[in-house]
Amino acid sequence: MKHLLTVLTVMASWTAQAQQPGSCLKLSKIRIADHLLHQYGETRAELTFKARNCYVIEGHPVVVTFEDKPSLQAVVTGTGFSNFDQESVGTATVKAREMSLAVTLKALPSLPVGEHSLHAMVTYQRLDGSGAVKPETVAIQIPFKVAPPKAYSPVKEHSGFLKGLQITGEIVAGIPLLLVMMVWCPISGDCPTC
Repeated sequence: MKHLLTVLTVMASWTAQAQQPGSCLKLSKIRIADHLLHQYGETRAELTFKARNCYVIEGHPVVVTFEDKPSLQAVVTGTGFSNFDQESVGTATVKAREMSLAVTLKALPSLPVGEHSLHAMVTYQRLDGSGAVKPETVAIQIPFKVAPPKAYSPVKEHSGFLKGLQITGEIVAGIPLLLVMMVWCPISGDCPTC
């Protein structure tokens, strides 16, 4: 029941936001590492937002609320701003025209293989027409594909015989070097000290 209420709230907010054409930010690009997410795996999604005839404010917290998906964990790992208004740089209110979010997605084994979509609400600070900073929320959708788990490939170790052979080779190569040092040191007077 709790999950149903959360999903309904997110969907209602998402629908309400979709009907509001005045949102400052618009999700313009989604880049997912390796283009998919494996079961038992994780990947990084980079979201880029562009401002439409407005500015977002750097330095204020960006809050992201993801819909509840029991088989998927989503965590924001970074926030960035770019395309700054150069006149605002160095002031208390730094204005930007782009915002980016880095999100780590982790799939549990129960997440079904195939196409998925994760809904979220992103709350940020924008500059309104009167120059006041006010919060604004935009609904987004992150499409991604889930693939079966990667095949396990054990790390190949050298056999004990090959390890012994390697150590023997190092010793054999070191003996002539040691002999040269024993002769060269007394002749040159440049003996290393321990």
